Amino acid sequence: MITRHLIEINGQYWHFRKAGTGPLVFLLHASPRNSAMFIPLIEKLSQNFTVVAPDTPGYGMSDGILPVPATLAEYLPYFKAFFEYFKNDFNQKFGLYGTATGAQLGIAYAYTYPEDVEHLFLDNAAHFTDEERNKILESYFPDLSPKADGSHLSKVWQMSSQFFNYFPWFMKDEAHQVSANQPPVNMINTSAMEFLQAGEHYDSAYRSAFEHEKAENLARVKVPTTLFRWKGAILLKYIDDLIAIGLEKNVEVVETEAPIQARYEAIFERTKSILSFSGSH
Repeated sequence: MITRHLIEINGQYWHFRKAGTGPLVFLLHASPRNSAMFIPLIEKLSQNFTVVAPDTPGYGMSDGILPVPATLAEYLPYFKAFFEYFKNDFNQKFGLYGTATGAQLGIAYAYTYPEDVEHLFLDNAAHFTDEERNKILESYFPDLSPKADGSHLSKVWQMSSQFFNYFPWFMKDEAHQVSANQPPVNMINTSAMEFLQAGEHYDSAYRSAFEHEKAENLARVKVPTTLFRWKGAILLKYIDDLIAIGLEKNVEVVETEAPIQARYEAIFERTKSILSFSGSH
């Protein structure tokens, strides 16, 4: 059973989901989402592992950081303190999985604190050229601070509607279409609520992740790493660009199929084989 927790560490309240027993694995979510996105994956991984999925500070139900971080590096001491809270019980290195923003946080954590990480698992980790990144950042993060006329709400709905069909979401043309299927309204609504819950600083970790999404940063990671190439990924082109640049010998690419259950099964099997083989317990 997945349980939910709220703990205080150095004056910072963290909300997280936890389940299972066995080797310790942390899951880091995409922005502006929260640990709820991992419920099916937690259920799968908890068959063999102790799985902990925190809400990144400023997202979900975790406190925001003040002043608001300007780089991913400013998040790392907070994650270090959070991870140490569990390491004191387990006295071991841990597996670290991240997707999208979570993948970039995982990369930054692994090259900053390599002594903590048994294995790094990356989903939706990509590479953008400076030109691509600058073009995206020009329009990707509109101001969502509350407006008297409620116009921020319509903007949130527009973003949430187009996220599932285009990348970047604001380039609504055939060249940037990633899916022709209209997402269910409840999926759009969940996405919109995640933006609103994150508030006007929804772009903090999100923007920092884009700025960090470079092949050179993954090359700084020296711990054993799995890069999942998800065939259904919105970022597939940019994942392939990362792979094409060339990966260090410690990084292995594992293909995962598009259907979500097949993808989670591949993640589970890879995690089980790596952490079991390494002797973590």
